[in-house]
Amino acid sequence: MKSLDKPLFGPVFVQNPDGSIAEGIPPGFIEQTPPGTPRMRARDTNTGLSADIIRMLAKHECLFLTLMVLDLVASIIFLVLQYWYSSDAIMELTLLYPELDGVVLQFLHWMTFGGEMCYTLASFGLGVASACIGKPSLYARCAVVAMIGTLGQLPLAYLNRFNLLIFFLRFISYAYSRFLCNLLRTLEVLQMDLGNIDADP
Repeated sequence: MKSLDKPLFGPVFVQNPDGSIAEGIPPGFIEQTPPGTPRMRARDTNTGLSADIIRMLAKHECLFLTLMVLDLVASIIFLVLQYWYSSDAIMELTLLYPELDGVVLQFLHWMTFGGEMCYTLASFGLGVASACIGKPSLYARCAVVAMIGTLGQLPLAYLNRFNLLIFFLRFISYAYSRFLCNLLRTLEVLQMDLGNIDADP
């Protein structure tokens, strides 16, 4: 009886004439518990990818911040020059528009000067906040502000204050903000898909 409790051989597999497989189990044989099937390691793969993605995002954020600083420095330099040579700028406006009063031209000059200063500070603050927080909505707002600043350079040509360098810097800021906004939204969708995969039973 003891010899029957412990079979000397395991199950036998026999192929039937129709091609099916039949398993023969000796008396007293107990199937071993099969190892658990490993689930698709989406999170393990995502962990490696996340490190690469985070490094990529960090590089793009550094480049974006560099662009913001460059735009700020260039804008401040040109604002300082416009302040120093404000009398010459007003004199040029009187030559361009002799029919307008000098007081009106001075008002337009200083109004655009104040508008440029406020826009520069607001744009830089929003750009830094977008890079530090890293939300797509902030990058979308930054893109809108950059586009407003880019198009706002065109009317300044009538006041002899159009700056080609500032125009291109703001346009690049707009394009980069849109790129980072779309990139973050794509990554959010991928994370949601991976979360749904892990949540499946």
